[in-house]
Formats: sequence, C-alpha cells, structure tokens
Amino acid sequence: MKLNIQDTVKKMKDSNYPELNFDLAFKLTNESDRGAVLIGTSIVEEYLEKLVLTILPKDKKSYISRLLNYPGALSSFSGKIELLYAFRIIDERLKNSLNQLRAIRNKAAHSSELFSLSVFKVELEKINDFEEDSNELITFLALDNLIKWKRSKIKKILDQKNISRKDYKELWKKNTVNLQNNPDVQKQLVMWKLSYGLTFLCLKFMSINDEYAKLDKAETWLEHIN
Repeated sequence: MKLNIQDTVKKMKDSNYPELNFDLAFKLTNESDRGAVLIGTSIVEEYLEKLVLTILPKDKKSYISRLLNYPGALSSFSGKIELLYAFRIIDERLKNSLNQLRAIRNKAAHSSELFSLSVFKVELEKINDFEEDSNELITFLALDNLIKWKRSKIKKILDQKNISRKDYKELWKKNTVNLQNNPDVQKQLVMWKLSYGLTFLCLKFMSINDEYAKLDKAETWLEHIN
C-alpha cells in the first residue's frame, strides 16, 4: 500500500482525516526535541492501536481489554508492532521504522541528559524510510513547507519596517536567497522531518485500517475470502 506524494498530500487535506493534516505536523515542530518525540510517538501508537482494534474480534470486549491493558501482550508499543508484523498486516520495512522510533522514544523518555534530535539524523532517516520513496517524499515536503514558513516570517518582519521599496527588495533578497542551505534552516529541518514523518506514519496506518475495516463483518479473514 504505497503512498506517493500526491496521495499523501491529498490525505492530509482530506476531511476524512481532519486530525492528520499539516497543522499536526506544524504543532509538533513547536515542541522541544524531547517533547516532539514523546508526543509524536504517543500519537503514532494511538493509530497503531486503532489498526489492532480493527483486526481483533469486535464482540470480545473483555478479551480485548486483557490484551491491551497492562500487563497484556498488546499493552506495549513493541507488542502491537510484533502482532501486526507476525500476522503480516505490516511488512518488515515498516516494522523496522517503528522499532527505530521506539528506540528513540525510549532514549527521550528515560534519559535525564540534554536530548537533541541533531544526534539522531541517521535514525530519523530510517524512521521515515518506511516504504519506497517515503523518506524522499517527507524530506521534500518538510523542507518546502519550512521554507514557506520562514519566508512568511521574514515578510512579516519586513512589512513592519518603515523602509523604502528598494530597501525592502534588497533585504528580502538578502534574507531569502539560498534559504534551503541556511544553517538555521538545516537545523530546524531535522525537527520538521520528524514531524512530517510521524504524521505520514499515522496516515499509513489509517490507509491500512480503512482496507481491513471493509472485511470486519466476517468471523475470520478466510471466511471473508470464501
């Protein structure tokens, strides 16, 4: 179930997914590095649990409760990941992405030292590489929207200055030329890539969930096929 750039952007604007849009990605970028990881991962786990609930028996509430509540087999992030992989709901590439996210989440949650995403650039690439071209897609959109945001901030500042049109143009050019290679932009891009990556992971789970939801009237998957 591959997400290309057009499909992903469309889903982020889709009224069927109002909570998974560019606003969510932007909100995460306003968190601290540690906060973005912890909050973002908790959101991903929520959507992972929605997928788990879709494939579990609907009329076995006490059974489901035992599985999902501590110390049930599915009470942890890793437990949900392993179940979905074991039953081939997600592939190995997506499983590896989620386990990489889980590892960074654990470091953020259990370390009292200063936490910075800048030391996890390689790991973040692995998180966003959950399917073919996904990392490139996320990097493109994250950088594109980060630059648009930076340009809007620069424009707002210049608009407040009482300067001539000529000076305005000169300052605009000075502050926006080659913006993508600006050190501050490159530093911020790490956070933006994480935020967009986690949003896209949630969209991925919703896409899978939508497909399996069509089959939930059957007692078993085999019964549906027959």
